Amino acid sequence: MNIKNIQGDVTVSACPVTLGSTPSSSCCTRALSQRELTWVDLINRYPSPRECLTAFVVSSAAEVIAGVKPANLIRIMKRALPCGRCMYHLWHEYGEEVLQDAAIQVVTLRSDTDGVSLLFYRPELLTKRLSSRTMQSFLTGCGYPQPLTIDSAMAHMQKVFQVEESPNEIGMFLGYPAKDVRGFIAAKSRPWQGRCLWRVYGPPQRSLRLYQRFSAERQAVNQRMMSGMANDSPAALLLAS
Repeated sequence: MNIKNIQGDVTVSACPVTLGSTPSSSCCTRALSQRELTWVDLINRYPSPRECLTAFVVSSAAEVIAGVKPANLIRIMKRALPCGRCMYHLWHEYGEEVLQDAAIQVVTLRSDTDGVSLLFYRPELLTKRLSSRTMQSFLTGCGYPQPLTIDSAMAHMQKVFQVEESPNEIGMFLGYPAKDVRGFIAAKSRPWQGRCLWRVYGPPQRSLRLYQRFSAERQAVNQRMMSGMANDSPAALLLAS
């Protein structure tokens, strides 16, 4: 039940809420003056393997690096990109080094024969979200242990990911509205209003604003990397967080 943004041969899982069926309308239809930049536009700009991986991490976790989203779920497939590189192998070779001084952290939720699922997160934002009554109540109902901390939540989620590729509750960690996550779980009895990176239930305005903010941050970061300026190098953007 993943929503996935395909960037080259790298799969970025944005939300646990599926887009499998066609909605009557989309709450996130936007008029764009030009095509939005994606990781595909950046892939050939970085000949160094380490810098290539850094650019991928910065683009894929842009909203998290910017501090507007607590976490992003990234699925890296074990296959070659059009340039011939395999991001899976680059991650295992350079991943720890790339994130050494960054404000974001990562936990491996699932590793299988096809690839690896990584949760990139900002500890301070995720801690704040986990401390909310809504999150505490929701995750307790999902079987998460108390007291709920980042360490206990991650340990439990790793166990869940061994059974489910993308459990319903991951949307709460990714910063999506609780009403939409709950709406998806009860999807059989609740009509949905449209879709962004996730299905929207109930009044769509807040969900739309949130999606637009996430999208704007990613576009801003991708445009900066496209500029080629020294201050906008992948490493500089990652450390600036």
